[in-house]
Amino acid sequence: MSTTKQQEVDYGPLFRLAGEMGREADLSGLLLMILEKSRPWIQAEACSIFLPEEETGELVIHSAQGDSTPQLGTLRVPKGQGIVGTAMKERKTIRVDDVSKDPRFYSKADEKTGWKTKALLASPLLDGGECVGVIEFLNPIGRSAFTSGDETMVEYFAGLVAAALVRIRAHKAALERAAVQRDLDLARELQGGLLPKVFPTREEAPGIELFARLEPAKEVSGDLYDFFTIEPGKMCFVVGDVSGKGIAAGIFMAVTRTLIRANAVPGRSPLEIMNRVNAQLAKENQASLFVTMILGIVDTATGRMVYGQGGHNPPILVPAQGKPTYEPAGGMPLGVFEDAKFGEQELHLKPGETLLVYTDGVTEAMNQAKDLFGEDRLEKAVTGVADLSPEKIAERVIEQVEGFVLEAERSDDITLLAIQRRK
Repeated sequence: MSTTKQQEVDYGPLFRLAGEMGREADLSGLLLMILEKSRPWIQAEACSIFLPEEETGELVIHSAQGDSTPQLGTLRVPKGQGIVGTAMKERKTIRVDDVSKDPRFYSKADEKTGWKTKALLASPLLDGGECVGVIEFLNPIGRSAFTSGDETMVEYFAGLVAAALVRIRAHKAALERAAVQRDLDLARELQGGLLPKVFPTREEAPGIELFARLEPAKEVSGDLYDFFTIEPGKMCFVVGDVSGKGIAAGIFMAVTRTLIRANAVPGRSPLEIMNRVNAQLAKENQASLFVTMILGIVDTATGRMVYGQGGHNPPILVPAQGKPTYEPAGGMPLGVFEDAKFGEQELHLKPGETLLVYTDGVTEAMNQAKDLFGEDRLEKAVTGVADLSPEKIAERVIEQVEGFVLEAERSDDITLLAIQRRK
């Protein structure tokens, strides 16, 4: 039989196997299919697929020998060693007719399995410029060594195997991303459910009007706002900003909010509440996160308030007439030191005055040139807004920030809480 005819006979099984590989959606199933069905096609005693481990770079061996059951991931070859390591490094097919004469051969694999390798053909699994593994055939059947025709077909087959591996990995990654996205969506919904959306009516708070808004930069926010009646005529309000981003910051935010509500009881001042919350956060803070905070208690009839400061951005007071001014900053973040010290301020809102509490996502918002929105722009944004409601003031600030940032990626959450003394 001529070489040409032999190749024609052998390509049929190759194409059928390629079709089966294209339908396989599981990595283990794909490896088993290749190991079991390619060995008879190439007429070799054994077949192995070597896939690099991401953490160590070691090549994990998946093999089939003779009539025995294929073994997945049973042995490893150190990174860069053996003929397979060379094939992977040099991105080329290597044929060895007698491994006993090739110093690159990694004999320890034979020693561990009891197998006797005589000749081999190793071909890299290439995806563009990346090598995702190596396929190797051992000991040709019916001939003393692999041929140049074997090399050509194995190189072609290696391309099909690489494509199948990349497809399965991409599919797996897509499923994992979808699962993560579902978890993030659920976390966002749960977190959003913690934030009050119904604001006090005139009957509930005859002397003040309150509005708050949170715009997360990611799916889960590390910012928080809250307000609730602590006793008749007294409302507790809080704005906080947890260090870091993502799920961890979101969980820390939820814990902080829960602790605030648990400790905000009638008769306690903002400082007493913050001291208790801080002690509980700092005691079990394995993640070393912290939260800055403004926490106050406001008289809903008169607009008189006392608020505690925990290393947070200074609130800005918007008068009925005149220029907005920043209140003093003070205090330390919560969650770091059990004996942290916090600042305290008293304020009596006059009719038409608004206290705007915000997170640094406002002042530290950056445009594409990496310029910060800053305190000056925030001051300008709330200048001349005396006739606007708290909601309209918050919307105006967010519009100004978005107009400044434009196409730049938002780097932090934005939270605003405005308390206005009714006229």
